[in-house]
Parts: sequence; structure tokens; C-alpha cells
Amino acid sequence: MAGHSGRQGRCADELRRLLEGPYRYVWLRAVSRTHGERINFSAVAKVLARAAELDRPEGVHHRELRDRVRRALTHDRLTNDTLELFIRAFGIRSPDAERLWTLLLERPAVPEPRAPRSTDDSVEIDRR
Repeated sequence: MAGHSGRQGRCADELRRLLEGPYRYVWLRAVSRTHGERINFSAVAKVLARAAELDRPEGVHHRELRDRVRRALTHDRLTNDTLELFIRAFGIRSPDAERLWTLLLERPAVPEPRAPRSTDDSVEIDRR
């Protein structure tokens, strides 16, 4: 289990570095109150909630995701699904995304992105 948490920790460190650096502007737009220079978990949760709405048309409230954000960024728990949501929500570019997956999985593997669930069963998604 220690290896698993070590991988999660290294991935969390890199994710935090990205959110404090090149992707900071994304969550800063969702900040209602500033907390100095550190990452605002509520603002990050708002960004994730917008992306999660593509999977759940009924919507996702950012408060539902705040603890998930905190756990992911503080080495507590970072799952494949959570990392995938961060990558989609922040539009994390391929080299950065590949590095995150490599740190989490200890191999260069990028899971195939899931298509948003559609309420219309007649819609097909072209995966070419």
C-alpha cells in the first residue's frame, strides 16, 4: 500500500505544481475569496463541477467535489477517475497529462477519455 500512496503523492505534487503554475488562471476565475497564494479548493471544485456536468446532466454542485479536491491535492487519495476529471476540467495538455498518468500509474499509459453521457440514445460519438 505504501507504493500506491507514494505514486499518488508524486502525482498530487505534480498536479499541485500545474495548478499553481500554468493552469492557475483556470481556477482563479472561480475564486470568490482569495486565500493568499495557495490553491483555493472551492474554486478548483467549481471548475471540476462544470466538467462533471457533462457526465451528469442533472448537475454537480461544487461542494460535492470540494473534499475530493482536498484529498487529491493533499496526498490523501488520488484515483484514476479524479485525475481524469482534473485533466478534462482544466484542459491539461498532452505532455502534462502524460506525465501525471505516468506518475500515478508508474507507466506511460493514458486511459481513453470517457465520452459524456448522452440523454439521447440515438447520438453516436465518432472516436476517429
